[in-house]
Amino acid sequence: MLSVRTRIVLTAAVLAIVSFPQDAHAGKYDLDLTRLGSDAQGNITKDDNEFRSLSSELGTVVALQPMDPADSLGLSGFAVSADVTVNTISNSERYWSAPTGGAADGAVPTIQLMGRKGLWPGLEIGGGATHVFDSSMWAMGGYGKFALHEGFHHLPIPSIAVRASFSRLLGAKDFNLTTASVGATISHVFGVGKSFSLTPYAGYEALFVISRSQVLDSTPACDEFPDNFNQDQCTATTGTSEFVYKGSGAILRHRPHVGVRMIFSVIRLGFEAMIVPGGSSTGDIDGQSVSDESGLQQQYTFSVGLDF
Repeated sequence: MLSVRTRIVLTAAVLAIVSFPQDAHAGKYDLDLTRLGSDAQGNITKDDNEFRSLSSELGTVVALQPMDPADSLGLSGFAVSADVTVNTISNSERYWSAPTGGAADGAVPTIQLMGRKGLWPGLEIGGGATHVFDSSMWAMGGYGKFALHEGFHHLPIPSIAVRASFSRLLGAKDFNLTTASVGATISHVFGVGKSFSLTPYAGYEALFVISRSQVLDSTPACDEFPDNFNQDQCTATTGTSEFVYKGSGAILRHRPHVGVRMIFSVIRLGFEAMIVPGGSSTGDIDGQSVSDESGLQQQYTFSVGLDF
């Protein structure tokens, strides 16, 4: 068993590597919502369906993934992990190509750092952060899990747990996005010897995404105050240059998943696959129906961590 000092050193090393300062630059997945809602002349062309679809796929990418079977850690249990995920998006659709300037690829890599702690038999809480590579975006979140049934590892009886999570997107220009999910997991532990275990699991999550934008300016180079007005910079032919994407209600995405976790001594390894069907929920803005036209998304995650 690792000492408390060793645990602190390992955790600090992981955080130091992830938070090492890098040169600031606009990454391929940094989103500019002004380009989504206006043309090259500064005329407002916003389509609320596109914003809802973008929010749906982005929310799926950054939402917390607890990456764990149904069994809880127990009263004294503690675990940390780093999870790398490849997420597919509809990069050829305008709701991705416009705000990224066509730079986005069809597969978005993310890394998630998670810590989880057992509080009581069957009860577990955790928190973490997800970073979208080649962008300034982070999502901070937390989760809770309650094992309704667990511990029958020597019998062909599965463990069952329910869990809920939330996250908040940070670092996205003019973008306000929050996710919340509820779900259930079923799993069974297969022990090999005294120090190795293999736990396959399957589950389902209902993911809810809520988003809106800040006030956007389609002609940021145009100063419209009378004492500084420059007509050469103001190319829009419409009468206003400001617009906003209003919230159209919660977006629902279904996230079935399967995975496996392996533990050897205190080392944990895991793999999980999520297949998220395309969005179909509709919302409402000022009496107008708004559709989620997002496509099918796939998420493949490899996890490495420590269980104490």
